Amino acid sequence: MGNSTDESSPSLPMFPFYLRVLKLSLYVIIFVISLVANSLVCIVILRRKKMKTVTNYFILNLAIADLTLNCFCIPFDIPVQELNSIWPYGSIMCKILYPIQTLLLFASVNTLTAVSLARQRAIVYPMKRQLTKSGAKIIITGLWLFASIPVIPYFQALRFNPELHICEESWNDSTSTKVYTSVIFFFQYLLPFCIMFTAYFSISQELKRRAENGNQSMKDVQELEARKVVRMLKVVTTLFAISVLPNNVMWLWLDYGDAEKKCKYFWELIAFTNILIYSNSAANPICYTILNENYRQEISRLIACRSFKLRDMLGKKENKAVSKQLSIEEAKKRSSTVSSYVMNKFLLDN
Repeated sequence: MGNSTDESSPSLPMFPFYLRVLKLSLYVIIFVISLVANSLVCIVILRRKKMKTVTNYFILNLAIADLTLNCFCIPFDIPVQELNSIWPYGSIMCKILYPIQTLLLFASVNTLTAVSLARQRAIVYPMKRQLTKSGAKIIITGLWLFASIPVIPYFQALRFNPELHICEESWNDSTSTKVYTSVIFFFQYLLPFCIMFTAYFSISQELKRRAENGNQSMKDVQELEARKVVRMLKVVTTLFAISVLPNNVMWLWLDYGDAEKKCKYFWELIAFTNILIYSNSAANPICYTILNENYRQEISRLIACRSFKLRDMLGKKENKAVSKQLSIEEAKKRSSTVSSYVMNKFLLDN
């Protein structure tokens, strides 16, 4: 993933106004959903000890990567696109912004892949030694280190063009560009997709086998659970395929098919493929957690707790206000009583 241009001129064709409004609206919607959903996942896992399982460590890492990806990408991408690819952040940010975006996307994809393998081992090979929490932390560290590898050549290739005010890639030759794009496609999409598909297919087959070998009552329950799991796994894999593939195809088309000359709105289309990637980061917490009963219960408990505290706080303020009003009225009443007594005494004495 990247947004750097290879243009010799910053003046690029832009979509009609209504499509630009649509693009901006999608950015805002995805940003809000990702911010709320991934934040809820992080809070639920961190605040409840029982939620700190091996799988949830990966889910937490995924939520952090997705949350950071959207928060770090969307606010910076929008100005560049609205300024027609003019880079307003200077040379240092040119070297930092896009590589970090690439790092975060790889970390997210790597974590999705690790989750599929962890679930396959737990379900298909339950008798084998399972991954420990310490092992999960080591693997997560390795995922981030592996994600940083493709960032290095990208960092070296990026440069800020002060004359055109654009952040662009500058490779030694066209072969280097093609090799890098092909490697990115393989490790960012093709290999992870194959691993996830194989792992989840293996899981679905194992669940079906267990359902067939169980007694009738157990068989019905297991078949129902198998259908739920397989359905969710199909959704996860399909969402990944749909959201990440278009962006990779566009970059392959750019390097191998001379896309800029064939497609007038190429860079605007790139922006929409980026939106698809961001949407996957917003969908991940929904597919992996909110559709899970434990997470639904914890999130409901969290919201209920916050609502109770809010009502309690408002109730205390209201009680204070009522007490204060009663005190004022009581004081007025006493003052009126005293005044009446003094007046009556004065009249009687005279």
